[in-house]
Amino acid sequence: MIIIMKTIGIIAEFNPFHNGHRYLIEQARKQTGADFCIIVMSGSYVQRGEPAVIGKIDRVRCALKSGADLVLELPVSYSSAGAEAFAHGGISILNSLGMIDHICFGAETDDPDALRTIAGILNDPPEEYVSRLKHGLKEGLSYPAARAAALPEYADILNGSNNILGIEYIKALDRLKSVITPVSIKRIGTDHNEVSIGEYASAMGIRQSINKLPKDLNMYMPTECAEILWNSLGKSCPVTLEDMHLYLDHALLTMNTAEIASLQDLNTDLANRIVNKYLDGNYNDISDFIVSMRTKELTYTRLSRALLHIILNLTDMTRDGEGRLLPCPYTRILGFKKEARALMHELKDHSLIPLINKPADAGALFTDRRSSELFEAGVRADRMYDAVAARKFGFHPADTMRTGPLII
Repeated sequence: MIIIMKTIGIIAEFNPFHNGHRYLIEQARKQTGADFCIIVMSGSYVQRGEPAVIGKIDRVRCALKSGADLVLELPVSYSSAGAEAFAHGGISILNSLGMIDHICFGAETDDPDALRTIAGILNDPPEEYVSRLKHGLKEGLSYPAARAAALPEYADILNGSNNILGIEYIKALDRLKSVITPVSIKRIGTDHNEVSIGEYASAMGIRQSINKLPKDLNMYMPTECAEILWNSLGKSCPVTLEDMHLYLDHALLTMNTAEIASLQDLNTDLANRIVNKYLDGNYNDISDFIVSMRTKELTYTRLSRALLHIILNLTDMTRDGEGRLLPCPYTRILGFKKEARALMHELKDHSLIPLINKPADAGALFTDRRSSELFEAGVRADRMYDAVAARKFGFHPADTMRTGPLII
């Protein structure tokens, strides 16, 4: 029997899940007429180079209670990478599932054609663009600023964080020659980086105010998600990069510069800069340390990612030796709805990559060294996250290798 179902994919962090995320899922379903919604979600660490403020199982629970049918994990080397590798990893997972019709994402712009045009230029850059980009870089502009200056007619669009991710999703689809159709959905409420709080507050705004938020959290997020967050606050969350301070100290005191330089988002110059600044000892916390190293070329987020990768001792598994992006070779099932069993059955028949259900059995599903190393790095990173949370809140979470998918 052939089952015809329309399925959408969304790549997300849900850090934490809020009303804007629910709106995205609702609109994605409405605009595409989808039967099922699959989320590829960052696990314990996110693209800003930080631990997720709330544990991944709580975020999975929120997603499943707010319109998602299945949540898959984006492995740590991709989830904590820059926009291009982050997007490539998520898109490659969705593409490998073999049954995704649309990839849906939020964007600041309501001009999807502009996103496609920019993606085309960046994937196959014309000489004029390359010349303008090089000029901007020589003038000391950061890469994002130089890129916007090289495309002045699209500068406003390139200033939007979600627009940039959307462009990277489209680039990845083109790079992989995917038949998945991109669908952009206009964001509502505050900007991605806006810290003010309201009905459609940004994840950043909620994170920065998380210790001051009232018990009536359903002002900012769906009621069931508000309950999950409230029950977790002070017990297992929030977890921040600052909570990993001792682990950063240990890494910088026990690793040499060459070892640091070999890690993801690091090079010799940056490794030397980090080590020299650290040995100066003139900082009070990780945020101060990052600010002390920041330049036009080295943004706060870029440095935060580098420090996180030092803490995790994480090498770059998103690219090959020539710097070319690699598809994600597997994904882990974090949770699904009981009603989605038909979807799960179809996925097992169509997926071109292993779908890890029982972590302890993962090794038997891998046929290559890279998959094993990427999975093992994720296990170590999860255990580090759990150790940080346990030290801060005094609880002992189940080991990641013994934790199966959440089913609701």
